[in-house]
Amino acid sequence: MTTSIRIAAKKVQFAAFMLSLVFTCSSRLQARPPTDPQNGKAVFEKLGCFRCHGSAGEGMSQPSSAGKDSGPPKIASTHLSLQDFVHAVREPKGQMPPFGPKQVSDAELADVYAFLQAAASQPKIELPSTANSQNGEHLYANFGCYECHGYQGQGSVQTGGSRLGPPQIPFSGFVSYVRQPAGQMPPYTPKAVSDAQLADIYSFLQSRPQAAPSKSIPLLNK
Repeated sequence: MTTSIRIAAKKVQFAAFMLSLVFTCSSRLQARPPTDPQNGKAVFEKLGCFRCHGSAGEGMSQPSSAGKDSGPPKIASTHLSLQDFVHAVREPKGQMPPFGPKQVSDAELADVYAFLQAAASQPKIELPSTANSQNGEHLYANFGCYECHGYQGQGSVQTGGSRLGPPQIPFSGFVSYVRQPAGQMPPYTPKAVSDAQLADIYSFLQSRPQAAPSKSIPLLNK
């Protein structure tokens, strides 16, 4: 009889412990502030993420000459957990600069994460099939892009213009950067150059050859 009472008491204690654990977890989940995808979109744009990753986080979809996708990766509908996503932003790999808590809070990154998870349904700026590379070459020269970026979009150390051809960012990121550039480059509004014209210029830059590997240049290997 005593043994039965002890077993029953232990079962009651265990049940009470499990109820307490469920209540604690539930309280923590309820205490976590809800994410705001709209604010995430605003933060995504404020930080300039769209300039490399595209307006909807689609990344660089064009394959390089080596047969592999080059440029910023797709981050829309990311398979990363929120914790891993925050870590990737704080301590990124490759050419992406790190973003510390002073630049963007964990709560803001949670909103960005929510925006990216829903980004599959967001409208994307796609390169139209009618883009004309020959007209793009003409526009590239007429707008004076070569003055900083070189005639072939190869960039220039003297002017500080970055290499543009072939593009390492998606078309939507290219358009966004031309509209809201960083550094000394002036912005080009839709009145100055239309999206259709930018599509032609992008197509021209796509036709440019890849940069030669440094190992293939004898002067750089002496």
